[in-house]
Amino acid sequence: MSSDSDSRRRFLAGVAAAGAAALAGCSGLPFTGAEERREAPASLPPDVVGSIQWPASPFPATVSASIAEAHESRARGLLDDVPAEPDVPNAAVARAIADDREQATRRVEAEVADEWPVDVLSAWRRRREDAAEVRGAYRAATGSDDGSDLAARRRGVRDDRGALASALEYRAGSPTEAVLAYEPVESLLAECEGYVAPRVTYPDDPVAEPFRAGEAVARVERASAAAADAAGLREAYLAERGGRDGTAPRWASLVAAAEGLRGSVSRTRATARERTGGEEPFADEDLGGTVAQELVAVSELRIESAVDDVRRASDAGEYATVAIEAGTALAEIEAYRAAVGEIRDGEHRAVPSESSVRSAAERARTAVGEVVDVGDPLATRLVRPGLEIVGYVADRIDEGYGSARRSQTELAYAALYANVVPAAAAFVRERLARGPVGDD
Repeated sequence: MSSDSDSRRRFLAGVAAAGAAALAGCSGLPFTGAEERREAPASLPPDVVGSIQWPASPFPATVSASIAEAHESRARGLLDDVPAEPDVPNAAVARAIADDREQATRRVEAEVADEWPVDVLSAWRRRREDAAEVRGAYRAATGSDDGSDLAARRRGVRDDRGALASALEYRAGSPTEAVLAYEPVESLLAECEGYVAPRVTYPDDPVAEPFRAGEAVARVERASAAAADAAGLREAYLAERGGRDGTAPRWASLVAAAEGLRGSVSRTRATARERTGGEEPFADEDLGGTVAQELVAVSELRIESAVDDVRRASDAGEYATVAIEAGTALAEIEAYRAAVGEIRDGEHRAVPSESSVRSAAERARTAVGEVVDVGDPLATRLVRPGLEIVGYVADRIDEGYGSARRSQTELAYAALYANVVPAAAAFVRERLARGPVGDD
Protein backbone atom coordinates (compact mmCIF):
# COMPACT_ATOMS: atom_id res chain seq x y z
CA MET A 1 0.00 0.00 0.00
CA SER A 2 1.27 3.46 -0.86
CA SER A 3 2.11 6.12 1.69
CA ASP A 4 -0.85 8.11 0.40
CA SER A 5 -3.01 5.08 1.09
CA ASP A 6 -1.51 4.81 4.56
CA SER A 7 -2.24 8.48 5.18
CA ARG A 8 -5.81 8.10 3.96
CA ARG A 9 -6.32 5.10 6.22
CA ARG A 10 -5.02 7.12 9.16
CA PHE A 11 -7.34 9.97 8.23
CA LEU A 12 -10.37 7.72 7.97
CA ALA A 13 -9.48 5.99 11.23
CA GLY A 14 -8.97 9.40 12.78
CA VAL A 15 -12.39 10.55 11.61
CA ALA A 16 -13.85 7.39 13.11
CA ALA A 17 -12.11 8.00 16.43
CA ALA A 18 -12.95 11.69 16.43
CA GLY A 19 -16.55 10.95 15.58
CA ALA A 20 -16.81 8.51 18.44
CA ALA A 21 -15.24 11.03 20.78
CA ALA A 22 -17.66 13.72 19.64
CA LEU A 23 -20.53 11.40 20.45
CA ALA A 24 -19.07 10.98 23.92
CA GLY A 25 -18.74 14.73 24.43
CA CYS A 26 -15.06 15.06 23.46
CA SER A 27 -15.44 16.87 20.15
CA GLY A 28 -12.06 18.53 20.50
CA LEU A 29 -10.20 15.31 19.71
CA PRO A 30 -7.98 15.89 16.66
CA PHE A 31 -7.43 13.55 13.73
CA THR A 32 -4.74 11.50 15.43
CA GLY A 33 -5.38 8.12 13.90
CA ALA A 34 -6.36 6.78 17.32
CA GLU A 35 -8.28 3.53 17.64
CA GLU A 36 -11.97 3.46 16.94
CA ARG A 37 -14.43 3.65 19.76
CA ARG A 38 -14.61 0.25 21.42
CA GLU A 39 -17.66 -1.73 20.43
CA ALA A 40 -18.58 -5.37 20.32
CA PRO A 41 -16.17 -7.43 18.17
CA ALA A 42 -17.10 -7.49 14.52
CA SER A 43 -19.22 -10.43 13.43
CA LEU A 44 -19.32 -9.44 9.79
CA PRO A 45 -18.03 -11.85 7.11
CA PRO A 46 -15.10 -10.60 5.02
CA ASP A 47 -17.19 -10.50 1.83
CA VAL A 48 -19.92 -8.27 3.27
CA VAL A 49 -18.66 -5.14 1.49
CA GLY A 50 -17.50 -6.63 -1.80
CA SER A 51 -14.76 -5.28 -4.01
CA ILE A 52 -14.69 -2.05 -5.92
CA GLN A 53 -12.59 -1.53 -9.03
CA TRP A 54 -10.54 1.63 -9.24
CA PRO A 55 -11.27 3.58 -12.43
CA ALA A 56 -8.71 4.84 -14.89
CA SER A 57 -6.61 7.67 -13.54
CA PRO A 58 -8.02 11.17 -14.12
CA PHE A 59 -4.50 12.48 -14.73
CA PRO A 60 -4.73 13.61 -18.37
CA ALA A 61 -1.60 11.90 -19.66
CA THR A 62 0.23 8.60 -19.56
CA VAL A 63 2.75 8.37 -16.74
CA SER A 64 5.81 6.43 -17.85
CA ALA A 65 6.72 3.43 -15.73
CA SER A 66 10.31 4.67 -15.88
CA ILE A 67 9.56 7.26 -13.18
CA ALA A 68 8.65 4.59 -10.62
CA GLU A 69 11.48 2.38 -11.88
CA ALA A 70 13.97 5.14 -11.10
CA HIS A 71 12.75 5.18 -7.49
CA GLU A 72 12.99 1.41 -7.27
CA SER A 73 16.51 1.40 -8.66
CA ARG A 74 17.59 4.12 -6.24
CA ALA A 75 16.01 2.33 -3.26
CA ARG A 76 17.68 -0.96 -4.11
CA GLY A 77 21.02 0.76 -4.64
CA LEU A 78 20.82 2.44 -1.24
CA LEU A 79 20.06 -0.85 0.48
CA ASP A 80 22.85 -2.62 -1.41
CA ASP A 81 25.30 -0.24 0.29
CA VAL A 82 24.32 -1.64 3.69
CA PRO A 83 25.48 -5.15 4.60
CA ALA A 84 22.93 -7.56 6.02
CA GLU A 85 25.15 -7.87 9.10
CA PRO A 86 26.55 -4.38 9.69
CA ASP A 87 30.02 -4.23 11.21
CA VAL A 88 29.24 -1.60 13.83
CA PRO A 89 31.03 -1.41 17.21
CA ASN A 90 27.78 -0.87 19.10
CA ALA A 91 25.98 -4.21 18.99
CA ALA A 92 22.56 -2.72 19.73
CA VAL A 93 22.93 -0.19 16.91
CA ALA A 94 24.12 -2.95 14.58
CA ARG A 95 21.03 -5.04 15.34
CA ALA A 96 18.71 -2.07 14.86
CA ILE A 97 20.26 -1.19 11.49
CA ALA A 98 20.06 -4.82 10.38
CA ASP A 99 16.39 -4.97 11.38
CA ASP A 100 15.65 -1.70 9.59
CA ARG A 101 17.42 -2.92 6.48
CA GLU A 102 15.39 -6.14 6.50
CA GLN A 103 12.12 -4.22 6.86
CA ALA A 104 13.05 -1.74 4.13
CA THR A 105 14.00 -4.63 1.85
CA ARG A 106 10.64 -6.30 2.44
CA ARG A 107 8.89 -3.06 1.52
CA VAL A 108 10.88 -2.78 -1.70
CA GLU A 109 9.92 -6.33 -2.61
CA ALA A 110 6.24 -5.87 -1.72
CA GLU A 111 3.61 -5.41 -4.39
CA VAL A 112 2.35 -1.88 -4.91
CA ALA A 113 -1.41 -1.31 -4.66
CA ASP A 114 -2.94 -0.93 -8.11
CA GLU A 115 -4.67 2.41 -7.77
CA TRP A 116 -3.49 5.42 -9.80
CA PRO A 117 0.03 6.24 -11.08
CA VAL A 118 0.35 9.04 -8.52
CA ASP A 119 -0.21 6.44 -5.78
CA VAL A 120 2.39 4.11 -7.24
CA LEU A 121 4.91 6.94 -7.23
CA SER A 122 3.97 7.81 -3.67
CA ALA A 123 4.60 4.24 -2.56
CA TRP A 124 8.03 4.25 -4.16
CA ARG A 125 8.97 7.62 -2.64
CA ARG A 126 8.24 6.19 0.78
CA ARG A 127 10.28 3.07 0.08
CA ARG A 128 13.14 5.18 -1.23
CA GLU A 129 12.98 7.31 1.92
CA ASP A 130 13.14 4.19 4.11
CA ALA A 131 16.14 2.87 2.22
CA ALA A 132 17.94 6.21 2.52
CA GLU A 133 17.31 6.27 6.26
CA VAL A 134 18.92 2.85 6.68
CA ARG A 135 21.94 3.82 4.60
CA GLY A 136 22.31 7.18 6.34
CA ALA A 137 22.23 5.56 9.77
CA TYR A 138 24.73 2.91 8.69
CA ARG A 139 27.19 5.44 7.31
CA ALA A 140 26.91 7.55 10.45
CA ALA A 141 27.38 4.56 12.74
CA THR A 142 30.51 3.52 10.84
CA GLY A 143 32.12 6.95 11.11
CA SER A 144 31.13 8.70 7.87
CA ASP A 145 30.07 12.32 8.37
CA ASP A 146 27.69 13.25 5.56
CA GLY A 147 26.65 16.58 7.07
CA SER A 148 28.31 18.85 4.52
CA ASP A 149 27.20 16.79 1.54
CA LEU A 150 23.67 16.66 2.88
CA ALA A 151 23.54 20.44 3.32
CA ALA A 152 24.69 20.91 -0.26
CA ARG A 153 22.15 18.41 -1.54
CA ARG A 154 19.39 20.10 0.43
CA ARG A 155 20.24 23.42 -1.20
CA GLY A 156 20.19 21.79 -4.62
CA VAL A 157 16.79 20.20 -4.05
CA ARG A 158 15.41 23.47 -2.73
CA ASP A 159 16.70 25.30 -5.80
CA ASP A 160 15.23 22.69 -8.14
CA ARG A 161 11.87 22.94 -6.42
CA GLY A 162 11.92 26.73 -6.55
CA ALA A 163 12.76 26.75 -10.25
CA LEU A 164 9.91 24.37 -11.05
CA ALA A 165 7.40 26.24 -8.90
CA SER A 166 8.30 29.64 -10.37
CA ALA A 167 7.95 28.31 -13.92
CA LEU A 168 4.53 26.78 -13.32
CA GLU A 169 2.28 28.47 -15.85
CA TYR A 170 -0.45 25.81 -15.65
CA ARG A 171 -0.18 25.29 -19.40
CA ALA A 172 -3.03 23.06 -20.51
CA GLY A 173 -5.68 22.50 -23.12
CA SER A 174 -8.39 23.90 -20.84
CA PRO A 175 -8.76 25.19 -17.26
CA THR A 176 -10.35 21.92 -16.14
CA GLU A 177 -7.53 19.90 -17.67
CA ALA A 178 -5.06 22.24 -15.97
CA VAL A 179 -6.60 21.35 -12.61
CA LEU A 180 -6.32 17.63 -13.25
CA ALA A 181 -2.76 17.92 -14.58
CA TYR A 182 -1.31 20.29 -11.99
CA GLU A 183 -3.05 19.33 -8.75
CA PRO A 184 -0.68 16.36 -8.28
CA VAL A 185 2.26 18.57 -9.28
CA GLU A 186 1.30 21.10 -6.60
CA SER A 187 0.93 18.31 -4.07
CA LEU A 188 4.43 17.07 -4.87
CA LEU A 189 5.92 20.55 -4.64
CA ALA A 190 4.29 20.94 -1.22
CA GLU A 191 5.64 17.55 -0.16
CA CYS A 192 9.11 18.55 -1.31
CA GLU A 193 8.92 21.81 0.59
CA GLY A 194 7.89 20.04 3.77
CA TYR A 195 10.69 17.48 3.60
CA VAL A 196 13.51 19.71 2.41
CA ALA A 197 13.12 22.04 5.41
CA PRO A 198 15.81 21.15 8.00
CA ARG A 199 13.34 20.19 10.72
CA VAL A 200 15.62 17.26 11.54
CA THR A 201 19.22 18.44 11.46
CA TYR A 202 22.22 16.26 10.83
CA PRO A 203 24.01 15.70 14.17
CA ASP A 204 27.42 17.16 14.96
CA ASP A 205 28.48 13.73 16.20
CA PRO A 206 26.86 11.25 13.79
CA VAL A 207 28.46 8.22 15.47
CA ALA A 208 26.66 9.12 18.67
CA GLU A 209 23.33 9.76 16.90
CA PRO A 210 23.25 7.53 13.81
CA PHE A 211 19.47 7.27 13.62
CA ARG A 212 19.01 11.01 13.74
CA ALA A 213 21.54 11.21 10.93
CA GLY A 214 19.58 8.61 9.00
CA GLU A 215 16.35 10.52 9.43
CA ALA A 216 17.94 13.76 8.23
CA VAL A 217 19.30 12.00 5.15
CA ALA A 218 15.96 10.32 4.49
CA ARG A 219 14.02 13.57 4.54
CA VAL A 220 16.22 15.12 1.87
CA GLU A 221 15.96 11.92 -0.17
CA ARG A 222 12.17 12.11 0.02
CA ALA A 223 12.24 15.79 -0.96
CA SER A 224 14.46 15.01 -3.94
CA ALA A 225 12.12 12.22 -5.04
CA ALA A 226 9.08 14.49 -4.75
CA ALA A 227 10.72 17.21 -6.84
CA ALA A 228 11.67 14.65 -9.49
CA ASP A 229 8.11 13.32 -9.61
CA ALA A 230 6.66 16.83 -9.89
CA ALA A 231 8.92 17.54 -12.87
CA GLY A 232 8.17 14.11 -14.35
CA LEU A 233 4.39 14.53 -14.20
CA ARG A 234 4.52 18.01 -15.69
CA GLU A 235 6.80 16.86 -18.50
CA ALA A 236 4.60 13.81 -19.17
CA TYR A 237 1.51 15.96 -19.52
CA LEU A 238 3.10 18.63 -21.70
CA ALA A 239 4.76 16.04 -23.94
CA GLU A 240 1.43 14.34 -24.56
CA ARG A 241 -0.29 17.65 -25.30
CA GLY A 242 2.31 18.92 -27.75
CA GLY A 243 4.22 21.20 -25.37
CA ARG A 244 3.85 24.97 -25.68
CA ASP A 245 2.26 24.74 -29.12
CA GLY A 246 -0.53 22.48 -27.91
CA THR A 247 -1.31 24.26 -24.65
CA ALA A 248 -1.94 27.73 -23.27
CA PRO A 249 -1.23 29.15 -19.79
CA ARG A 250 -4.28 28.84 -17.53
CA TRP A 251 -2.84 30.56 -14.47
CA ALA A 252 -5.23 33.50 -14.50
CA SER A 253 -8.29 31.29 -14.90
CA LEU A 254 -7.24 29.08 -12.01
CA VAL A 255 -6.52 32.06 -9.76
CA ALA A 256 -9.92 33.58 -10.46
CA ALA A 257 -11.68 30.25 -9.99
CA ALA A 258 -9.82 29.54 -6.75
CA GLU A 259 -10.91 32.83 -5.24
CA GLY A 260 -14.52 32.27 -6.22
CA LEU A 261 -14.55 28.65 -5.07
CA ARG A 262 -13.19 29.48 -1.64
CA GLY A 263 -16.04 31.95 -1.18
CA SER A 264 -18.57 29.42 -2.49
CA VAL A 265 -17.45 26.84 0.04
CA SER A 266 -17.79 29.32 2.89
CA ARG A 267 -21.26 30.44 1.79
CA THR A 268 -22.49 26.91 1.13
CA ARG A 269 -21.32 25.77 4.53
CA ALA A 270 -23.12 28.65 6.25
CA THR A 271 -26.31 28.00 4.27
CA ALA A 272 -26.21 24.29 5.05
CA ARG A 273 -25.91 24.99 8.77
CA GLU A 274 -28.84 27.36 8.64
CA ARG A 275 -31.06 24.98 6.71
CA THR A 276 -30.21 21.90 8.77
CA GLY A 277 -30.76 23.52 12.14
CA GLY A 278 -27.35 24.77 13.21
CA GLU A 279 -24.41 22.83 14.64
CA GLU A 280 -26.64 20.31 16.45
CA PRO A 281 -29.61 19.56 14.19
CA PHE A 282 -30.84 16.71 16.40
CA ALA A 283 -30.21 18.19 19.83
CA ASP A 284 -33.76 17.41 20.93
CA GLU A 285 -33.73 13.80 19.77
CA ASP A 286 -32.18 10.69 21.26
CA LEU A 287 -30.15 9.07 18.50
CA GLY A 288 -27.83 7.27 20.92
CA GLY A 289 -26.25 4.12 19.51
CA THR A 290 -27.66 4.58 16.01
CA VAL A 291 -26.03 4.90 12.62
CA ALA A 292 -27.76 8.26 12.39
CA GLN A 293 -25.85 9.59 15.38
CA GLU A 294 -22.48 8.58 13.97
CA LEU A 295 -23.40 9.69 10.44
CA VAL A 296 -24.02 13.25 11.63
CA ALA A 297 -20.83 13.37 13.69
CA VAL A 298 -18.61 11.89 10.99
CA SER A 299 -20.13 14.14 8.32
CA GLU A 300 -19.49 17.25 10.37
CA LEU A 301 -15.87 16.26 10.96
CA ARG A 302 -15.28 15.55 7.28
CA ILE A 303 -16.64 18.99 6.42
CA GLU A 304 -14.27 20.61 8.91
CA SER A 305 -11.32 18.81 7.36
CA ALA A 306 -12.40 19.60 3.79
CA VAL A 307 -12.90 23.31 4.51
CA ASP A 308 -9.50 23.45 6.20
CA ASP A 309 -7.94 21.87 3.11
CA VAL A 310 -9.48 24.55 0.89
CA ARG A 311 -8.18 27.30 3.17
CA ARG A 312 -4.68 25.82 3.35
CA ALA A 313 -4.38 25.36 -0.42
CA SER A 314 -5.71 28.86 -1.06
CA ASP A 315 -3.28 30.42 1.40
CA ALA A 316 -0.42 28.47 -0.22
CA GLY A 317 -1.32 29.63 -3.72
CA GLU A 318 -2.02 26.08 -4.90
CA TYR A 319 -4.75 27.03 -7.33
CA ALA A 320 -5.34 23.65 -8.96
CA THR A 321 -5.54 22.05 -5.54
CA VAL A 322 -8.07 24.65 -4.40
CA ALA A 323 -10.39 23.57 -7.22
CA ILE A 324 -10.18 19.90 -6.22
CA GLU A 325 -10.48 20.57 -2.49
CA ALA A 326 -13.36 22.99 -3.05
CA GLY A 327 -15.21 20.41 -5.14
CA THR A 328 -14.63 17.87 -2.40
CA ALA A 329 -15.77 20.28 0.31
CA LEU A 330 -18.94 21.20 -1.58
CA ALA A 331 -19.75 17.51 -2.01
CA GLU A 332 -19.06 16.88 1.69
CA ILE A 333 -21.41 19.70 2.67
CA GLU A 334 -24.17 18.46 0.37
CA ALA A 335 -23.70 14.90 1.61
CA TYR A 336 -24.17 16.15 5.17
CA ARG A 337 -27.30 18.02 4.18
CA ALA A 338 -28.66 14.89 2.50
CA ALA A 339 -27.81 12.81 5.57
CA VAL A 340 -29.73 15.17 7.85
CA GLY A 341 -32.71 15.02 5.49
CA GLU A 342 -32.73 11.23 5.42
CA ILE A 343 -32.46 11.00 9.19
CA ARG A 344 -35.41 13.38 9.56
CA ASP A 345 -37.32 11.08 7.20
CA GLY A 346 -36.68 8.20 9.59
CA GLU A 347 -33.69 6.54 7.93
CA HIS A 348 -30.45 5.32 9.58
CA ARG A 349 -32.20 4.74 12.92
CA ALA A 350 -32.53 0.95 12.91
CA VAL A 351 -30.05 -1.37 14.62
CA PRO A 352 -27.46 -2.37 11.99
CA SER A 353 -27.10 -5.99 10.92
CA GLU A 354 -25.13 -8.00 8.40
CA SER A 355 -27.99 -7.56 5.95
CA SER A 356 -28.15 -3.80 6.39
CA VAL A 357 -24.38 -3.49 6.00
CA ARG A 358 -24.54 -5.49 2.76
CA SER A 359 -27.27 -3.19 1.50
CA ALA A 360 -25.28 -0.10 2.45
CA ALA A 361 -22.23 -1.52 0.66
CA GLU A 362 -24.26 -2.20 -2.47
CA ARG A 363 -25.61 1.34 -2.48
CA ALA A 364 -22.13 2.77 -1.98
CA ARG A 365 -20.60 0.70 -4.78
CA THR A 366 -23.46 1.56 -7.10
CA ALA A 367 -23.29 5.29 -6.35
CA VAL A 368 -19.53 5.42 -6.89
CA GLY A 369 -19.79 3.27 -10.01
CA GLU A 370 -22.40 5.54 -11.56
CA VAL A 371 -20.07 8.51 -11.21
CA VAL A 372 -17.16 6.63 -12.73
CA ASP A 373 -19.22 5.21 -15.60
CA VAL A 374 -20.00 8.67 -16.92
CA GLY A 375 -16.33 9.01 -17.88
CA ASP A 376 -15.85 12.54 -16.55
CA PRO A 377 -12.25 12.80 -15.27
CA LEU A 378 -13.05 15.68 -12.92
CA ALA A 379 -15.93 13.77 -11.31
CA THR A 380 -13.73 10.69 -11.11
CA ARG A 381 -11.12 12.69 -9.23
CA LEU A 382 -13.74 14.13 -6.87
CA VAL A 383 -15.32 10.74 -6.14
CA ARG A 384 -12.02 9.41 -4.83
CA PRO A 385 -13.09 9.74 -1.15
CA GLY A 386 -15.98 7.37 -1.89
CA LEU A 387 -13.61 4.84 -3.43
CA GLU A 388 -11.31 5.14 -0.45
CA ILE A 389 -14.09 4.71 2.10
CA VAL A 390 -15.38 1.51 0.52
CA GLY A 391 -11.87 0.06 0.41
CA TYR A 392 -11.13 1.18 3.95
CA VAL A 393 -14.29 -0.40 5.36
CA ALA A 394 -13.59 -3.67 3.54
CA ASP A 395 -10.04 -3.73 4.91
CA ARG A 396 -11.19 -3.04 8.48
CA ILE A 397 -13.75 -5.81 8.37
CA ASP A 398 -11.21 -8.20 6.89
CA GLU A 399 -8.84 -7.33 9.76
CA GLY A 400 -11.58 -7.90 12.33
CA TYR A 401 -11.92 -4.29 13.45
CA GLY A 402 -15.00 -3.06 11.62
CA SER A 403 -18.13 -2.96 13.78
CA ALA A 404 -21.50 -3.17 12.04
CA ARG A 405 -22.49 0.34 13.11
CA ARG A 406 -19.21 1.94 12.10
CA SER A 407 -19.12 0.07 8.79
CA GLN A 408 -22.69 0.95 7.88
CA THR A 409 -22.07 4.59 8.80
CA GLU A 410 -19.06 4.89 6.52
CA LEU A 411 -20.76 3.08 3.65
CA ALA A 412 -23.90 5.19 3.96
CA TYR A 413 -21.75 8.29 3.85
CA ALA A 414 -19.86 7.05 0.78
CA ALA A 415 -23.15 6.67 -1.10
CA LEU A 416 -24.40 10.09 -0.02
CA TYR A 417 -21.11 11.67 -1.04
CA ALA A 418 -20.93 9.95 -4.43
CA ASN A 419 -24.51 10.94 -5.24
CA VAL A 420 -23.65 14.66 -5.08
CA VAL A 421 -20.25 14.50 -6.79
CA PRO A 422 -21.63 15.11 -10.33
CA ALA A 423 -23.23 18.36 -9.22
CA ALA A 424 -20.06 19.44 -7.42
CA ALA A 425 -17.98 18.63 -10.50
CA ALA A 426 -20.34 20.62 -12.73
CA PHE A 427 -20.13 23.61 -10.38
CA VAL A 428 -16.32 23.55 -10.30
CA ARG A 429 -16.14 23.21 -14.07
CA GLU A 430 -18.48 26.16 -14.53
CA ARG A 431 -16.34 28.29 -12.20
CA LEU A 432 -13.22 27.34 -14.12
CA ALA A 433 -14.84 28.21 -17.45
CA ARG A 434 -15.89 31.59 -16.09
CA GLY A 435 -12.26 32.69 -15.64
CA PRO A 436 -10.54 35.58 -17.42
CA VAL A 437 -10.61 35.45 -21.20
CA GLY A 438 -6.99 36.49 -21.56
CA ASP A 439 -4.97 34.10 -19.47
CA ASP A 440 -1.42 35.21 -18.82
